[in-house]
Amino acid sequence: MIRKKIAIFSGFYLPFLGGVERYTNKLSAELVKIGYDVIIVTTNHNGLPDYEKNDHIAIYRLPSHNLFQNRYPMLKHNSKYRDLMVRLDTEKVDYVLCNTRFQLTTLLGVKFAKRHRLKSIVIDHGSSHMSVSSRVLDFFGAIYEHGLTGLVKRYTKSFYGVSKRSSDWLGHFGIKSSGEFYNAVDDNLYEKFKNTKSKFSDKVVISYAGRILREKGVDTLLEAFSALNSKNTILVIAGDGPILADLKEKYSNKNIIFTGQLNHDDMMRLFVTTDIFCYPSKYPEGLPTAILEAGIMKSAIIATNRGGTKEVIISPEYGMIIKEDIDSLRTALDNLIGNPDLVSKMKSNIYARVKDNFTWHKTTLLVAKRLQENK
Repeated sequence: MIRKKIAIFSGFYLPFLGGVERYTNKLSAELVKIGYDVIIVTTNHNGLPDYEKNDHIAIYRLPSHNLFQNRYPMLKHNSKYRDLMVRLDTEKVDYVLCNTRFQLTTLLGVKFAKRHRLKSIVIDHGSSHMSVSSRVLDFFGAIYEHGLTGLVKRYTKSFYGVSKRSSDWLGHFGIKSSGEFYNAVDDNLYEKFKNTKSKFSDKVVISYAGRILREKGVDTLLEAFSALNSKNTILVIAGDGPILADLKEKYSNKNIIFTGQLNHDDMMRLFVTTDIFCYPSKYPEGLPTAILEAGIMKSAIIATNRGGTKEVIISPEYGMIIKEDIDSLRTALDNLIGNPDLVSKMKSNIYARVKDNFTWHKTTLLVAKRLQENK
């Protein structure tokens, strides 16, 4: 039997760590399991090999400029780029998926599909305009986003969101979403890590995991934690980012631990030993991977109403949705720290909800079905 081949165009890929990158990685692995070969077309931002292949997954890493490389990878159209694209053109691709509507790799992907007479699908991961916390840059960024989206719309009509909130946001650009390919997690994670021993068994463990950006609300969490009445708590901040060094210096406290970037297994060990996971994001999220992972590992969750978070935390029995400010987060933390029975109930409920509704197997089967319908 000949395996069908799917090309996934994505601005970044591992080892760059973020929600879209994990989405691409997990979706690719599941597609391979159900009988597809996968080609990932991304940018080379770590001096990695331009091309590599492992089992049924090949990776093309196109050269890119250093400018905006952590947000908007800019392709470098040099001889290496042209050689890689010539090689890519010889691949017998059957379907094209593109991650994130406003990156140049998506425009490249839909053009590639058009040139090879293939249908393409764009998966959107946001729920509002991107922000870099600068009014001027955000203004021009929105103009850029609308312009690039207009170009992408010329080449494909198939757009999906990673949550209903993402699908609704597509309407801002005059796009009618075809549905949702939900962000997801592996359904066996808790069983794999449930016997992890906590280093802080006598403490209430509060954690955050993700990029260390102001837009992710990390500084809000640190301020709220510093104002807590309870001293029987530990805050673990996992991740890396441009403000990490400043935060470590400002919040030097024996009860605050900055781990830096963790690999996936260590992140799961953190989640399974976490009592309360906080995600006070102000970022244009799609459906935050960290919330799904914390949920499947039985952490109680406090989060802001960003992206598809309310599609996971559907009532106060599943978690707490708060306003985007320090006082709201501090109050929520105080309430949960003083109510262990509620924390236990939240843990059980969110675990069941994520496992029943947000697994990679379910998402991948739907993606495969839609690709075949769009062939």
